[in-house]
Amino acid sequence: MPRVRVLPTRLAPASLPGRAEEPHRVPLGVEETTLGPVLLDLFDLDQHLLILGDGGCGKTSLLRLIARGLVERYSSDELVFGVMDPRRGLRGLLSDDYLGGYASNAKVCATLSDGIAKELAKRIPEDGVLGGGTSVDESWFDGPRIVILVDDYDMLTVAGQQPLDPFVPYLPSARDIGLHVVVARRAAGASHALYDPFLQTLRETGTTGLVMAGDRGEGQLFPGVFASPQPPGRGLWVRRGERAKLVQIAHDEDEGRWRR
Repeated sequence: MPRVRVLPTRLAPASLPGRAEEPHRVPLGVEETTLGPVLLDLFDLDQHLLILGDGGCGKTSLLRLIARGLVERYSSDELVFGVMDPRRGLRGLLSDDYLGGYASNAKVCATLSDGIAKELAKRIPEDGVLGGGTSVDESWFDGPRIVILVDDYDMLTVAGQQPLDPFVPYLPSARDIGLHVVVARRAAGASHALYDPFLQTLRETGTTGLVMAGDRGEGQLFPGVFASPQPPGRGLWVRRGERAKLVQIAHDEDEGRWRR
């Protein structure tokens, strides 16, 4: 009888494809069917990523993995980050040449979002006609791609605050203006939070998702996809037009325990 292949509970980043094998896509982990790599194609197929999961599931560790993978593959002339980080789990992750702005509370996040939105407005032609770039190597806009990296989004939106709302008008045109969002929040309360203007627009424009540990009682977080108890780093990879896949995300042993 053939041996049943199962997802590992621990997976080192070094076991995934490197830059030579994947010069553009960022390897995040492996999926259960073939144990093949899960690849984030942020600058083409995926565009954005929404991560949902409760404490200890590894959201912050995953954000760090994504940022490192992008920095390994793109120069600071090609890529700049805006980091929103209320618990400061991403502090010190990026060097100054990659870091366009860092904010650790809702007020500073709103200011940073406004500033980035003004730069995005300059990328829209006066006639309002967008289009032309079809790949990471062929973009019509000037300047680096902008990645908004957001951890603990739920902490930034307490008391009705919406510090990322300045991005909402630009999300439908994100592909044409070089805007990419990677945002993580708790699964708890997500069934209601997903209808705030920022997250709702993100989902309507086809974001890829990762649903990690959480309570099934939250309901469908993506069509046909519910949260459930999972070990750290485990979740359902949700990409438009594909069946949801159970995946295991890699974790750097040097970081110690999983970060949120």
